Amino acid sequence: MKKKFVIGISGPSGAGKTTIGKKLAKKLKAKLINLDDYWKYHNTKINLKKDWKKLEHPSSIDFNKLYNDIIKSKEDSKQKKFILVEGFHLFYNKKILDLFDLCIYITVPDHLVVKRRVDKFGPEQNQEWYSKNIVIKCYKKYGEPTKKHAYLIIRGEENINKNIKKIFACLKK
Repeated sequence: MKKKFVIGISGPSGAGKTTIGKKLAKKLKAKLINLDDYWKYHNTKINLKKDWKKLEHPSSIDFNKLYNDIIKSKEDSKQKKFILVEGFHLFYNKKILDLFDLCIYITVPDHLVVKRRVDKFGPEQNQEWYSKNIVIKCYKKYGEPTKKHAYLIIRGEENINKNIKKIFACLKK
């Protein structure tokens, strides 16, 4: 069985993880796993004012299911050589972190987090306030400290093709 190369891409909301992940997956002909698919509250009615703490906390992610799915992908003989996993808080869980052969962290200034979230989700439910006061604060507490696990740190406000070239240069090493 050929060894699969597993790449983790993490960073705050709005950093460009999904965009880079999709483009990289296409170029590498890789499987892409999106951490959003492991969010525990997909089919749950959420009260943002009451439930905001659990929405942005790492405990909102089903890391056990993610772990099992990555292992299955690694063991699947039909699976591509590369497996990409992207999402916020991705490096928070040690068991998941240990599966990665390469960890990439995307940084982005806070004002872009807010702008990109408002662009994506709209101004409804006071998205600007929520992004500034909840998303960014939670990410700084739980996500940003995991940046230390990244082998490659790129800037989400840079040109995507430039960032893809940096990733390919890193893969060649």
